[in-house]
Amino acid sequence: MKKLKEFRKLKSGEDSAGSSNVRPAGPILPVLFVAASFPVCMGQVNAETSFERLSSLLAGTPQGGWVKASTNLFSDAWATGADAAPGPTSAVVRAWSSFAWDSARGDLLLWGGGHGNYVGNEMYVWDGATGSWGRGSLASRIDSKGFIVDNAAPQSAHTYDNNVYLPANDMFLTFGGAAAPGGGAFLQTDGTNVSVAGPFMWDPRKADPNKVGGTTGSGWNTTHIAQGGNMWLDRHVSTATHIDGTTAYRMENGKDVVYVTADMAASGFPSLYRYTAGDVRSGGQDTWERVGRSWNTVGYQGAGTIDTDHNLYIRTASPRPSYASDLTIWDLDNANPDHNWDIGINLVKADGSDFVMTPYFGIDYDSANNSIVLWDGRDGGGTVWSANVLTDADGNIGSHTTWVVHEIESATGDHPLGNHETGVLGKWKYDPTLGAFIALDEAAKTADGKWDAAVWLYKPVAGPVPEPQAYALLLAGLGLIGWAVRGRRAG
Repeated sequence: MKKLKEFRKLKSGEDSAGSSNVRPAGPILPVLFVAASFPVCMGQVNAETSFERLSSLLAGTPQGGWVKASTNLFSDAWATGADAAPGPTSAVVRAWSSFAWDSARGDLLLWGGGHGNYVGNEMYVWDGATGSWGRGSLASRIDSKGFIVDNAAPQSAHTYDNNVYLPANDMFLTFGGAAAPGGGAFLQTDGTNVSVAGPFMWDPRKADPNKVGGTTGSGWNTTHIAQGGNMWLDRHVSTATHIDGTTAYRMENGKDVVYVTADMAASGFPSLYRYTAGDVRSGGQDTWERVGRSWNTVGYQGAGTIDTDHNLYIRTASPRPSYASDLTIWDLDNANPDHNWDIGINLVKADGSDFVMTPYFGIDYDSANNSIVLWDGRDGGGTVWSANVLTDADGNIGSHTTWVVHEIESATGDHPLGNHETGVLGKWKYDPTLGAFIALDEAAKTADGKWDAAVWLYKPVAGPVPEPQAYALLLAGLGLIGWAVRGRRAG
């Protein structure tokens, strides 16, 4: 699919090596236990209300079906007049974007825009309790060279799969990607020198649709000055280049941990990193360390997830003639900076034919069914693909490097429009408490000239998918299909 003509992305930047990683000694807690574990009273009230509403919608939805959860238009939340940033606000969704799922409140946090598309860095908040789009802040003004005027907020960015919610800290985190205007890392200036900034956190407790995300006077309206919300925090951590990045969250020993794939100069061989957030509200510091490297697979634009049952990081790969794997996996039991190499996984359909991985897919792990579920918004918008994670008795991939992926057509007539121009990427998240996926549809213009980006819930098929997996693998073993020869990086 050809990308939108006005979208331009620049692949540039440097990587940074990480320090050694030690596997957590204590238990690793899944995110579904998080909402009740920290004192965010308002968040807990909203989470319960959102959970009740969304669960009610899912109760009337068949397995394999979709239900629309949003009740107003995305453009209903846009700033107007002098408060609005210039450019097409729809690019917050359309330009290589991602959202974070606020599991404490049941809200969707959307932030994006970016290089060559939209300079507005305002936050959007979709409220699961009401189904309504709202705005979490006003946008920050930029100067003639593209810098945020007060350095108190990030430049807008293509975020790929780089937006994450941190429940222990109750913060939104973005690593950015291709930032406006230059297309690289977050930058700031003191008027003379330019330096790299970020990653940035945004505080949902300070959300206010009529306040600028940064300081007072930094908004676009210079006549009626909007108050500053001081919502953003620059974490000042030297990380890698986040163009085409992927992320996945997990709580480890009570701390917010994000696994991140990041590349060096768009080589196609990203490393896997572990970002551990400190106690942000008490002045805690964050850490960054490399825990895996690429050698056998290629990874450009895509999305990532964690198989919490088998302790695996899984991201969509970028198949090439010599590197034909569809998925890239790192075993987190073997986490270390230099010798934890990627494992390539080949996907084959239930009839034995080849599955074609593309850069448009989003991916997340369905812990209730031990499966990864992929959605690219193609085939009419309602079709997803599901594959069980195969390991040996010890939870290792071993020789299980071919998985059967099952096409699941929508069980409901209503489903997303899909057809995302630049990919689903980070707009597809699984909530283990709901037992369902949250999906953000492509931004599309309505008949009356407004814009919508609907929020949908997808109810996965429970239990084994009734397809002949053994038969498909038999065909693979007999060499009867064209995907049998798979490559790896030359030594």
